[in-house]
Amino acid sequence: MRRRGFTLIELLVVIAIIAVLIALLLPAVQAAREAGRRAQCVNNLKQIGIAMHNYHDTMGSFPPESLVNRLTAPTAGGWGGSWWSWSSHILPQMEQRSIYNAINYSILNGGNMAPENSTIYVTIINSYLCPSDDSNHLFNDRKWTNINNLSGAYTAAPMNYVASVGDPRTGNPAFDVWSSAPATAYWSCDGTYQGMFGDCSSGQTTNIASVVDGTSNTFLIGENSSNLNGQLLWVSGHGTWAGTHVPMNWMTKLKDGMTDPTDGTVCSITYLGNITQAKFCYRNQFYIWGFKSFHPGGVNMAMADGSVKFLKQTMHPRVYNALGTRARGEVISADAY
Repeated sequence: MRRRGFTLIELLVVIAIIAVLIALLLPAVQAAREAGRRAQCVNNLKQIGIAMHNYHDTMGSFPPESLVNRLTAPTAGGWGGSWWSWSSHILPQMEQRSIYNAINYSILNGGNMAPENSTIYVTIINSYLCPSDDSNHLFNDRKWTNINNLSGAYTAAPMNYVASVGDPRTGNPAFDVWSSAPATAYWSCDGTYQGMFGDCSSGQTTNIASVVDGTSNTFLIGENSSNLNGQLLWVSGHGTWAGTHVPMNWMTKLKDGMTDPTDGTVCSITYLGNITQAKFCYRNQFYIWGFKSFHPGGVNMAMADGSVKFLKQTMHPRVYNALGTRARGEVISADAY
């Protein structure tokens, strides 16, 4: 008896069914992978939160966000200090004491990128990287990281976690409208920061006692991306911070030479401090210093009590800013975020 084979139409139907099944499965696989990456990111933030508290137990305060001084050497009105970041100070608590011991902290101006520390700033620390960000490599385009050569490009190790300075006033009306900071708190310099940390404040620090809004309602550390911030390095304090003044997940993806479609500007360091142009360029400091990630719908945030929460980018700006401050007395309902 002659056996009947498959017809061409039947084969095509089977292939079509298999293709549909694969199409249905791929999003689920991708979602599962992202869930795993986000879990690792949460674990990194928990490690950093614990390290921060261990540092606090030893020193009596959280580390300074940066060793950046305003209105000091090298030039009047410029930026002085060694520029080391909070992330360097907690290295012993992150089980990275060998790296910490190798740092030369004695260089007062620009020590973070000094030749004596060249082996340090190219050292990648996995706990400082979120797997969703694809940053596990050296970046060769870092600018505004060396106080002695701000426009020069350096190759150095990236960072995905940044300290919270609250809601600083920047002179950008679109953002300042939501700020509760005093008018004189320009960029939170000189100790005027409302969050847990402050840039350009000569190494000033905060402690748990100063968090009168409640440690579970105050941001400590959040996410940013070296792919979205052209100066973000773990060794550079003038960059390892963010504020709630920038809307969450403001995606500054455009690199040098790319055109911002919203205004036609070609991205470059020329637009470093431009309020109205190059708003999605990764060197514009009005927009890169916000919390942002490649997790769909929001960012992971470590709170001052050491817990980690996933914040939705749809939350109201006033709630977002209130979570950034440590002592403004705002009442925040848990269902608001």
